[in-house]
Amino acid sequence: MKLKQTFFNSPKVSSEDKAKYKKEKHSIIKNINEDKFGFLQELKKPRLNEVNNLIDHLKKFDNVLFLGTGGSSLGGKTLVSISDNYFLTILKPKIFFIENVDSLSISSLMENINLEKTAVVVISKSGETIETISQLCFILDEFKKKKISTNKKFIVITESKDSTLKKIKEIKDFSYLEHSSLIGGRFSIFSIVGLIPAKLSGFNIELFCSSGLNFFKEIASDTKIFDYYFNSSLNQYVLSKNEKRTSVIMPYVDSLFNLSLWYKQLLAESSGKNGVGITPLNSIGTVDQHSQLQLYLDGPKDKTFSFISRKKIKSNKFDCSWIGSKLSFLNQKSLEDLFYSEMLATSETLIRKKLPVRRIELECVDEESIAELISFFIIEVILICKLLEVNPFDQPAVEEGKLLTKRFLNDI
Repeated sequence: MKLKQTFFNSPKVSSEDKAKYKKEKHSIIKNINEDKFGFLQELKKPRLNEVNNLIDHLKKFDNVLFLGTGGSSLGGKTLVSISDNYFLTILKPKIFFIENVDSLSISSLMENINLEKTAVVVISKSGETIETISQLCFILDEFKKKKISTNKKFIVITESKDSTLKKIKEIKDFSYLEHSSLIGGRFSIFSIVGLIPAKLSGFNIELFCSSGLNFFKEIASDTKIFDYYFNSSLNQYVLSKNEKRTSVIMPYVDSLFNLSLWYKQLLAESSGKNGVGITPLNSIGTVDQHSQLQLYLDGPKDKTFSFISRKKIKSNKFDCSWIGSKLSFLNQKSLEDLFYSEMLATSETLIRKKLPVRRIELECVDEESIAELISFFIIEVILICKLLEVNPFDQPAVEEGKLLTKRFLNDI
């Protein structure tokens, strides 16, 4: 296992909560062993041939646009971040995730890429996501205005059922891949939804899938290993009952910022039901030490903190002896020395304030470690939900907003 975690200022756990945890632990282990989770069924039979065939086609283009929102984009975007450079897109083809419906940003993109050399992958599990369908219609208009053929440039991923997106696919004769009906968007990172953009970026999806599967096998076969990892769920459940209902996730790795966004959806959409839930808040070290740490330290004590770091790597030491004695402690240190020291200092400061903190350390940032981390977070959140007595797999409350959006559109 490449993932280690350490807890500080953990809560006292009652015998009743321990018993509740034990019951739900055995239920989850049973579900893993019996392949009851849809994402695990997908992981056991990853559709690698379909992915690889599509990648061979997509690599003929200069740009690939992924249209989708929420779980249809965050998983793939997370995995692409591991391969891509944080400051500039170094990938070929260039990968763009179009998640919002801001016409200014999408129009700007259309003006700055060659649509003749652009492929578009459209992802919506339900086939009725109005943002995604609107993005598609907008981009199709751009192709039409510029008199560019859409032939072999558009691929639709949706469930095999009657839907608006499926109808568009049939009218336009777009290529098609079936979205599994067994998994919701936020649990789809191990499916073709996450694997296609990941593979396109050079990410080793074979190793990623096998490492994720190994993690699930390990935790289901050894209750001590399960407890080592998932006492975190029990801690967060107990803390939420003690008014600590905000979970701050703070990676000290730039390429894991998108993972914190993926985690935010996973925790919020899974746990927030029936008047209970845990609110995720994503930060990035060291940047948010200068924007949020004051609140964390001196504001309301209603938060828990998860720091994610990697083992220190070699980094060039720099000379700043010429600056003067005030910063002499920096001389012949590396950026990695500073990065790691600031993570330790920030977490230690919170610990000294008696706030609940955990440190998660990855062996390195690669396919194996990321697979373990993602698998860990998926089970952690499911177990939190089970302890909160809510269904981790639905999201019933958002339907009203969708209906209101349609009404307001009709009124415009």
